[in-house]
Amino acid sequence: MIPIGGKAVHNTMDEMEALRAVKIMNPKLVIPCHYNCPAFFKKKYNPADDLKFKEDVEKTGARCVILRSGDSVEI
Repeated sequence: MIPIGGKAVHNTMDEMEALRAVKIMNPKLVIPCHYNCPAFFKKKYNPADDLKFKEDVEKTGARCVILRSGDSVEI
């Protein structure tokens, strides 16, 4: 699992920093986390484009799974 939502609030990596980390670590599976967090019913904290991140990760040969509420992944 790797945080990808640090573009607006720099408390985690953003998508590009996370992609660099993925390339260094060379994992088989990547699960993005800590992004698009709901806040005050209108805004989202830590915005990120998870689908673009998934596309970029999969170009490295790693599998990328975006988990939604109630989802699971088999390892």
